[in-house]
Amino acid sequence: MVYAVCAASLALGVAFLAMALPAGAPRPSTFLWVACALAFAASCASNAAYLARHPGRPTIGMAPVAVASAGAAAAPLATSATVTSPPLRVLAVAALALGIACTAVFGYVFARMRAAYANAPAPGEKSVLIVLGAAVRDGRPCQTLARRLDVAASLLLGHPGRVAVLSGGVSATRPGEPTEAEAMARYLRDRGVPATQLLLEPRAANTRQNVSFSLEALRDAGLAGRQLCVVSNDYHLWRALRCARRQGVTLVPVAARTPRASAPQQWCREALTILAGR
Repeated sequence: MVYAVCAASLALGVAFLAMALPAGAPRPSTFLWVACALAFAASCASNAAYLARHPGRPTIGMAPVAVASAGAAAAPLATSATVTSPPLRVLAVAALALGIACTAVFGYVFARMRAAYANAPAPGEKSVLIVLGAAVRDGRPCQTLARRLDVAASLLLGHPGRVAVLSGGVSATRPGEPTEAEAMARYLRDRGVPATQLLLEPRAANTRQNVSFSLEALRDAGLAGRQLCVVSNDYHLWRALRCARRQGVTLVPVAARTPRASAPQQWCREALTILAGR
């Protein structure tokens, strides 16, 4: 549905732009319109393919894109001198204002999300890595979680002084699956990480609990006082650091790149989550 809104907004933008151009003005070439349409279609197809491979993923994360697209589509209509209908102009101006506000707010949030892990110090030789869980399907980490685990494995292999806390319980939507912590541990062991470097935290159901329960597990294991790092995808780190600060803890962020196909969805959805105060 959201992709349909984006496509409709793009089509309206083309139509409004054509209406706004004065009579006799040169029109963009057919090649340009076709190139723009193909670029937009490729973006939609990429994200649609990701959603098809991962059924059940919400598409609400793309809502900001739809709103911004609607604003862009309304811009030529709102500024066109040929439009004389007051209701139509008011509607166009409102859509344009909403699009500008959406772009500004989400642009600011995206910048803060990016700054959260930029120029972060490297983990120390005796640091603790808190690896945040994500979806597990058929007992295996999803691609997003696998990226986090690959980064964790690179930091653990050859560094016996480091320990990883694998945090994540059973998903409420997949009660038959193993806990995220168990699936993460199996993934890392299969890649040569010794079990002695892994500490499981199998209860957390959200980011706040990831941090809280991991700190509790570290205290129980006698590992309190070490440098604490948090390993997650780039889009997720700002919220994880905020959760930690609310609990009086400072974490060193370690970013894993988000899969390209799901990056727009994940970044937009995370921004919505942050704006909702979660």
